[in-house]
Amino acid sequence: MTDNDNNEPDRRAAREARFRRYEAAGEASIRADLEETPEADSADPEAASKRAWLRTKDAARQDEQFRAMFASVSSANDAAQLARDSAQASRRSAFWTMIAALAATAGVIINAAIALGWLDWLRR
Repeated sequence: MTDNDNNEPDRRAAREARFRRYEAAGEASIRADLEETPEADSADPEAASKRAWLRTKDAARQDEQFRAMFASVSSANDAAQLARDSAQASRRSAFWTMIAALAATAGVIINAAIALGWLDWLRR
């Protein structure tokens, strides 16, 4: 093992500690710190770490926005499919309602014809 491998857990722990400090300070505070000193003559030795932390935060925010957008699109597609299914069921229902109305109308016409004696010739 090299020295670099031995220092890896220490560097990772130090980075996590810095990121926790940044988290506690808040994103606005870190952005303000970075805006106070230009990048070229930065006196802040942690400027690169702060920028890396901000990039990580921005990436996480974009990922969250993407997931929300995907969930929204998925919900819209599900709602559209339900609307199509409902419309198809309505068309089927309307068709069978029309058939029932035609049968009822035929029954009323036949009963009226019998009552008026128009179908007496069928009895003979």
